[in-house]
Amino acid sequence: MGVRIIPCIVLPQTNDASRMIVIASEFDRLDEYIAEAALGNISWSQCLASVAQLARADAMSMDLMLGSNQAVRSMGAHGFDQTMVDAYSDYYFQIDPRMAFIQQNAKNGVIIDEDIRQSSMPGSNGEFWSWLQSTGAPRHTAALVLPCVENAKIVLAVHRETEVFQSSELTNFLTKFYDKFTAINSILRRQARKEGDLCERAVPLQHIGSFKFRLDENMIVSHADGVTRYMLAMTGLARLGDENQLEPFDSDFHTAILSAVYGLPPQGAIQLAHKSTICDTLVSISTTFNSVSTKLAEVSVTYVKHAVELEKVFMAAFGLTQRQAQLLKIIQQTYTLEDAARLMSITKNTARVFLGQIYDRTGVHSRFDLLRLTEKFS
Repeated sequence: MGVRIIPCIVLPQTNDASRMIVIASEFDRLDEYIAEAALGNISWSQCLASVAQLARADAMSMDLMLGSNQAVRSMGAHGFDQTMVDAYSDYYFQIDPRMAFIQQNAKNGVIIDEDIRQSSMPGSNGEFWSWLQSTGAPRHTAALVLPCVENAKIVLAVHRETEVFQSSELTNFLTKFYDKFTAINSILRRQARKEGDLCERAVPLQHIGSFKFRLDENMIVSHADGVTRYMLAMTGLARLGDENQLEPFDSDFHTAILSAVYGLPPQGAIQLAHKSTICDTLVSISTTFNSVSTKLAEVSVTYVKHAVELEKVFMAAFGLTQRQAQLLKIIQQTYTLEDAARLMSITKNTARVFLGQIYDRTGVHSRFDLLRLTEKFS
């Protein structure tokens, strides 16, 4: 059995005896791996590969779950064939009984330290289990549910081939991962995002967000600031007019809002999953009342942004043309208007016209406010 050397500090001798304080453990670099993935500097797959030995895992996976299993997206995996993960992630929330099992039995921070397998879920999809066995994936799984934001949760799963495993070691690892992940997630959401290229397949935690607003029967929005206006457009659900009224929007979204305002069946919150080229979105719509007892639709939106060209995000969120979005991206990179015009092969006067149009579309009137707004989308 090998000997592991633990870094320590040796204090000055007292009564001819050396006193030591251990300041490092095998989990010390867990913060670094999680933080790098959270910032998008490495992928979550790379993070899992680095920590798999700490979990004594044959394979690991991390999935983003929106709402009550309405949509699941693979954030990363280690020990699985990537082709299988890509194919699997589009369908498994519909057929994998384990995801429903986790959703029903786990709240934030609860560790499911048991075999999540067919025998524990009677009536589960036999076709799925046959397919899973054919992939050679480890059958023994322990799962941890991590809070992310609003209706978004992250499921970390440790997969192993055999049951021969010290459960206390696994519980210790998952507890440490939970503590460090939630601390880093909290810090990132309090700080402004730093510039930098993102790793391919990265899903920075700050790309996962949420917002809320209310609607009356005339589709007039209340309790919605400017950022919510642009976030709503970016999700592809709808746009807001100058009078805070919803303009052409998704038909399912419209129907759900009317059901909430007029109290039509089904009762209770309605949840919709919506996907676009810019982001995946979960919408929860319920009935509420204002101070004069008028029925309103309360809308909660949770989204995860895809890694797409920034121009496309600006076009979707602000309603810009491609050239306007290109100018905005260049200006955001601290170039002067003159430099931006030269890079775009246009005159400075044309660039100034484009900038004026951008101000009109976004509703801001200074470069500082414009950059502060675009920072929330970059």
